[in-house]
Amino acid sequence: MAHNNNIGAITQTNVSVKGSGVVDVTSDQGSIIGLRYVKDNQLGKGFVNTTVQDVGSLDNKNWFAEYIGALGRYNEIEQNNTNIKWGDYRGATTLGMKIQAKNESTSRYKNSNNAKLSITVLNGNSGTFTLTVDGANLTTTASRGQVIETGGFDAGRSIVVQLTDNTNGNFIVMTWTTAYAGGTPSIRGSDTVAGPGFTFRFEGASGSAFSDPLIFLSNIQSTRPYGKLSLYG
Repeated sequence: MAHNNNIGAITQTNVSVKGSGVVDVTSDQGSIIGLRYVKDNQLGKGFVNTTVQDVGSLDNKNWFAEYIGALGRYNEIEQNNTNIKWGDYRGATTLGMKIQAKNESTSRYKNSNNAKLSITVLNGNSGTFTLTVDGANLTTTASRGQVIETGGFDAGRSIVVQLTDNTNGNFIVMTWTTAYAGGTPSIRGSDTVAGPGFTFRFEGASGSAFSDPLIFLSNIQSTRPYGKLSLYG
């Protein structure tokens, strides 16, 4: 199962699997429920203290079909309610990024061209990852938990950011809008993550400091709203 309990250390400690019952931060290193809990801290029941025993196989299959889906290499559909197999989950994963933005710093002619992103690779498989920014590969050998800083860009641009899991070809794409000095940069989702109609603002960014971090995971969000770091601790 392509699930990393640490998922790149979203905060300063190892997080993500914090359920009750048999799911906890120390023992669950790769289960189906552990992978689900990365995006669904209520296990579909509306309560953060829902136990694993409350989740049936049909409910779990339908959740994976909706929130992991073909983007995460889960190919069963909600309409198929018979012959559910553990093997259906083999290779399923959810690829993600923790992102912080820094603005272009002030200069007389506004030509510092040093706006940048700091990106941490989250979850995915245990192999390598390719980060492509503005059409150029920044790295093709990143690993889970690795922090990557982009090169510098000028303010007011829309820049495509793509993270690809080299193990299975899964990828997520977002579009970053750069800003100047004390302006507010943003990032827009796509069909692969967060949805093409949703834009998220980076709070706290400046020309000298990175913003507060935002979290995004492939496909649509479940009970943990995208963008809000505090909901992943």
